[in-house]
Amino acid sequence: MICRLLFGICVALSLLGPGVVARCAAAQICPSLPPPLQPSVQRILSSKPGDLFVVLKNGLTLLMSQKPNYDVVSAQVFVRAGSIYEGKYLKSGLSHYLEHVVSGGTTRSFTEDQAKERLKKIGGNSNAYTSHDRTVYYINTSAEHWKDALDLLLSYVSECTLEPTEVAREKPVIQQEIKMGESNPSNELWKLFLRTAYQVSPVRNPVIGYEEVFVRLDRQALLDYYAQRYQPENIVVVVAGNISPEAVLSFVADKTKDFLGTAGEFDAVPVEPAQSTTRRQEKEIPVARLTQAMVGFPSVDLNHQDMYALDVLSLLLGGGETCRLHCRLKDMENKVLSVSASNWTPSYTKGQFIVSFTLPPDEWPGVLSQLGEEIEVFKRDLVPMKELDKAKKTAMASHVFSNETVSSIAASLGSSYFSTGDPYYDDTYVEEIRRLTPEGIRSAAQRYLIMDRINVAATKPLSRQAAATPDTASCPPREASPAHMSKLDNGLKVLLKRDDSLPMVTMHLYGLGGLMLEDGDKPGIASLTSALMTSGTLTRTRQQILQSIEDVGGSIETQSENSTYHVSIKILKEDFHTALDILADIVRNAQYPEEEIEKKRQDTLLAIQRMDESWQAEIVRLFKKNYFEKSPYRNDRLGTRESVESISRDDLLRFHRRMVNPGQAVLAVYGDIDAEKTSERVRQLFGTWEQGEVKYPELPDETTQISANRVVEKKNEKGSAALFVGTNGFAIRNSRRATLDVLDAVLSGAGNPGGRIFEALRGKQDLVYVVGAFPFYGNNAGYFGVITQTTMANLDKVQGIILDNLRILAREPVPADELEKAKSQIVTAHRLHMESLDAQAGSAAINEVLGLGWQYDKEYLKEVQAVGPADVRNLAKELFAHTLIARTIPERPVEVLSVPPPSKSDVRAQ
Repeated sequence: MICRLLFGICVALSLLGPGVVARCAAAQICPSLPPPLQPSVQRILSSKPGDLFVVLKNGLTLLMSQKPNYDVVSAQVFVRAGSIYEGKYLKSGLSHYLEHVVSGGTTRSFTEDQAKERLKKIGGNSNAYTSHDRTVYYINTSAEHWKDALDLLLSYVSECTLEPTEVAREKPVIQQEIKMGESNPSNELWKLFLRTAYQVSPVRNPVIGYEEVFVRLDRQALLDYYAQRYQPENIVVVVAGNISPEAVLSFVADKTKDFLGTAGEFDAVPVEPAQSTTRRQEKEIPVARLTQAMVGFPSVDLNHQDMYALDVLSLLLGGGETCRLHCRLKDMENKVLSVSASNWTPSYTKGQFIVSFTLPPDEWPGVLSQLGEEIEVFKRDLVPMKELDKAKKTAMASHVFSNETVSSIAASLGSSYFSTGDPYYDDTYVEEIRRLTPEGIRSAAQRYLIMDRINVAATKPLSRQAAATPDTASCPPREASPAHMSKLDNGLKVLLKRDDSLPMVTMHLYGLGGLMLEDGDKPGIASLTSALMTSGTLTRTRQQILQSIEDVGGSIETQSENSTYHVSIKILKEDFHTALDILADIVRNAQYPEEEIEKKRQDTLLAIQRMDESWQAEIVRLFKKNYFEKSPYRNDRLGTRESVESISRDDLLRFHRRMVNPGQAVLAVYGDIDAEKTSERVRQLFGTWEQGEVKYPELPDETTQISANRVVEKKNEKGSAALFVGTNGFAIRNSRRATLDVLDAVLSGAGNPGGRIFEALRGKQDLVYVVGAFPFYGNNAGYFGVITQTTMANLDKVQGIILDNLRILAREPVPADELEKAKSQIVTAHRLHMESLDAQAGSAAINEVLGLGWQYDKEYLKEVQAVGPADVRNLAKELFAHTLIARTIPERPVEVLSVPPPSKSDVRAQ
């Protein structure tokens, strides 16, 4: 639901209760059930064709959405158990602690190890999260595994035994999670903002809790809370994908027939009193390099009618690159690195209209004053209808784009019902947006955007680190056809695929470029060139380009990567032809105006300044600098301060002509199109594009750089140590890529929690919070790496366990059952990734550009299935003979708190 979700946090909205019946829209029906299913159902909720929504006799709500043209399923379980409901355990993070133990834990039906094995068999795409008012567990898997997914999830929430060893193991894991958050400026800003904006409501406390309170929790607290909150009337189960709703209902009813609710009294959530003055808090953070700030205006909750106007007002003020704040503070005055606005409206407390900034520290006071000036304009003047229509179109497009995958469909149904009692709330939300008038927007601004009662929170660099601003120069069945590739006379390859399941079109133009095309004296030029491709053409200004796309709810992106560049546009069907014209204009006629170059130069310099704020980015950079010798992959995509300051307009134009040409490019257009007419239009727009030739520089092979064990270290100001264990690897077109990916799945779960290293470091012990592995495939270069963060006290032990696991893989064959589970994980993850048209188009285009072939995704799955135990062992023996280990060492290490003995006031002693 557009801007209210922009923070990357889960918007916490509470269940209204079991008595709420979904509202009936005209297109909704109340289906009948087969007689055998009727005794288990308390009532049927109204729904659209293909959907079935029921409340079972025990109070559990079940929402099912049949999508027969997908080959995957998403099962999600929402539980009304969040940090605001923790009662006497408030501030402890009890809900989040319980989620850690319940997700994948031992139940009356299976052990923790059995649950892990079952998850691996169905692909392993499972996780959970906790917010202020809910805990959500989900599994995304292939359609044939829907029953296993539901069996696991329902067992978690109805019959978890909370084994003492599992409870004890997760406590230090969460403590490390808390420490990680304390080193993240964005995370600390959100915590600081909530403590500032709320004085009474429990939303002021972090969901994860405070460590000094958290460490006092024991198993009995978890048992009591599980019994109190994990009741059927507090649970919503959602299943979307290629399912039979009747079969799902039959299974869930049977699985939960003995899951009966017990009456319980819940503590009321305190109401936040009205705010009458301004509140302000600032905090210095050692790892921060720029100021991040939030300004909040007390607003309304989810059920207030003014919410819609405030949502649109946030779009008008800070909802994209053509919004008012961005135009003034970024484009005209270049005082901020970024600015955005959103309207956060939970259902359990009054929300906040929030404006967020990232900027140099010395710009902050003036920017706050300018925010007030822009708000006064909204309170005084009516918004022009053209500007208001743009915001409405953005809301509609966001709704369409958010329904591309079954996981997003399930999340929308579940969250909507959980929050409002209406599974189709997202649909009605858009209709309410359409009814808004300029008068309504002005009235909302006058009522809520009051500058003398704002909440201001900011995180800043330490005073000695504060950097000045760099000098600035002036559900019907899907109708889809197979993709088809053709080639224009100038060498441009064109991929077209018709799919009218949604009224949208996605376009990706990929070409050779990125880091691999850079000369040694201009690092960062590929990134700067790509970023400025939309800065203006012969006939369009940057503002006109962005307005043509954003004003109709679309999105446009240009990016330089390791070996490629791309331009991507996602747009509604009705605006497709305009978007295609703009895409052609950008790649053929980009002009790189001097004023736009200077703005982007300053942005890039600020981004370079804060590269090492992220521990992951810092440790990977350290490894690459010491692994690669001549390959451009050793460089940062953004470049260096010296190179970025020296790049001229002529440099950019030359690099554009060298990189952006049809000879080594692929254009993929997928969606609701007429393929024949689109093909002709592409020929008209791109057929006369002058042909060129793109060649990577001649570089030696850098896939076997490690011939002896080495360790490199760097000291930093973070509280925890980071570790990267790297080995030799493969180039992108190596025939054994699938084998290395299977090895990765065995070792680390292939992107999902799991695998041998995860079990060794977190499953069996409590040494890390996050650990993963990945292969890097480049042009004539590659490596494999394991990455983690831990305390200084555990660093050597963690390193030893990782090395032991690498040696075991090189020495012993992977058991056949474990290997099959690893391959299943890869296949499931791949299917889920390729669900959306956007992913299909982008993947086909980049695979063709890199020489893998546009149909490589189909061949890849066959290669994965063909991998055998000997293949994995032989590869491990070859790659893991030696390691290059990178370590970042904190100058002031922070260890987790030990559990104190219980006292009379301790909840454990009561």
